[in-house]
Amino acid sequence: MNIAINARVLNERQGGPARYTLNIIRELTAIDNINRYHILLYDTLDFRFPLPKNFTVTIVHLRSKLFFDYVYIPLFSWLKKIDIFLFPKNTFSPLVRGKKIPVYHDIVYFENLNFREFKFFDNLHHTIMIPVASRFSWIDLTVSNFTASRMKALLNIKPEKIRVVKEGVERHFKKITDRKKLALTTEKYRLKTPFFFFAGSLSPRKNMRNLITAFLKIKDSIPHCIYVTGGDSWRDSEVHDMITKNRLQERVLKLGLISEEDLVMMYNLADCYLYPSLYEGFGLPILEAQACGCPVITSSLSSCPEVAGAGALYVDPRDVNDMARAMLEIVKNNKLRNRIIAEGSKNCKEYSWQKAANEIYDIFNESSF
Repeated sequence: MNIAINARVLNERQGGPARYTLNIIRELTAIDNINRYHILLYDTLDFRFPLPKNFTVTIVHLRSKLFFDYVYIPLFSWLKKIDIFLFPKNTFSPLVRGKKIPVYHDIVYFENLNFREFKFFDNLHHTIMIPVASRFSWIDLTVSNFTASRMKALLNIKPEKIRVVKEGVERHFKKITDRKKLALTTEKYRLKTPFFFFAGSLSPRKNMRNLITAFLKIKDSIPHCIYVTGGDSWRDSEVHDMITKNRLQERVLKLGLISEEDLVMMYNLADCYLYPSLYEGFGLPILEAQACGCPVITSSLSSCPEVAGAGALYVDPRDVNDMARAMLEIVKNNKLRNRIIAEGSKNCKEYSWQKAANEIYDIFNESSF
């Protein structure tokens, strides 16, 4: 079979869909040496793993999403006689040849929430094209049972078309016992210890404003700072303004984008990982923190309980008092901390990118029947 993957997300900002795409490609290279794969990108990329001969990279040096998705990809699919086309980020042109498989990481665009998560045109594009994609798709992939249930409810997708393939956690997310390495990271970023940690965007759904309000209630009772890593995001100025207004510049600190190695170190150094999100399609950082032996405080809403299992302390992310209570409890109750760490370590072992890729490979093979 001729299988194509729209991998342009790997040339864009890093995040869940990019991590998903890279890991699925890596694992497919290990399990499939028969089918021919076409990886489509905007620009060159260091995959950090060898691509076998049946994997070909095609680069289109034009950073226009509309041209890439709605002009180039349909033409490519017909010229190369593509049998299956995987779209790891929601949408595609109905003109694409072959069996089309979109991956829905969430469908927040259709939820009735009290905030807008994306810029106007991004939001408009997805609210128009996701229903189109679901109509012309062969199989609709998603990453959690929660998102599958919302796809049925909000998009009226037939249950038999929906497949849940859960995400994994890379092997380099692990407990680090080398004190020198940990000390070097502490020194590199001049970290104030102890600290809480959050990695990701500061977009509205991440609930950072409520988190900061909760932290204000307890900041005089604990010595902790909050370190935040990640790139710029939609409406993050609201969070920065809140930090400045409440004079928290020395207690809530943004490191910006950091390397993968440093991310692992931050999980290992943190007293707790904070993830009180209002809405998640999966919540991959939960597994990363658990794999590194970092206790997790997360939301009782959306997919977070499904992903975290027994390895987290749950909060109502709309209730700042509940969030403040949880932060105090995780700091002062060692028995609770140790239980969450142990349960988290057990839980994250249930998730693997190899397992995810094998399930996707099995779906590809269904097309031959």
